[in-house]
Amino acid sequence: MTKPLARAKARTKKPKSLRKGPDRRRQILAAASELFAKNGFEGTSIRDIAAASGVLSGSLYYHFPSKEDLLFTVHQESLTAMRQEVETAIAGINEPWKRLDEAIVAHCRILLGGSVTRAILTPPRYYHLKGVRKLVRQRDAYEQIFASLIDDLPLRADCDRHAFRLSILGAMNWTVFWYTAGGRLSVDDVGRQIALMVRGAASNVTTK
Repeated sequence: MTKPLARAKARTKKPKSLRKGPDRRRQILAAASELFAKNGFEGTSIRDIAAASGVLSGSLYYHFPSKEDLLFTVHQESLTAMRQEVETAIAGINEPWKRLDEAIVAHCRILLGGSVTRAILTPPRYYHLKGVRKLVRQRDAYEQIFASLIDDLPLRADCDRHAFRLSILGAMNWTVFWYTAGGRLSVDDVGRQIALMVRGAASNVTTK
């Protein structure tokens, strides 16, 4: 009579891939982020994500109920990580240009440092998805950090602050397409170069 019970217990055990909850979840998120960034949301299947993360498709659904849920989680965790990095970098700095410099470096550091962030930079073709407004609000809240930093800057009179902010964000986010790890520039060097370029909008810079 004990054998059937033993078999029943064996059948109720979760697969090995499911027992490693946090690590496996992180692995799935990283794989999904890379595939979303490379192939887009529509061009990435659950089977692709499962294969890249080393789990069965059925096992993946244990962690995330849908592909949409995966996308939303990637966005939320990425934006949270970027916000924390930037806020930590500028804490205690009062000089406006220095604050923007460090915010730019921090943004590039986490963007290029292997975190699950690249998927949030791909052209948004998924605004029809249910719940996407929450992602847009999160993105806008993050960008507001840079809007506030720019509001404090002494800029040239002919500098449009809205266009200035979008240009900075565009320059930072485009680095994922040209930066090469281990190359001539470090991650922080990339951020410093962008910060150096945007200084051209300072109010004490004159043009002939």
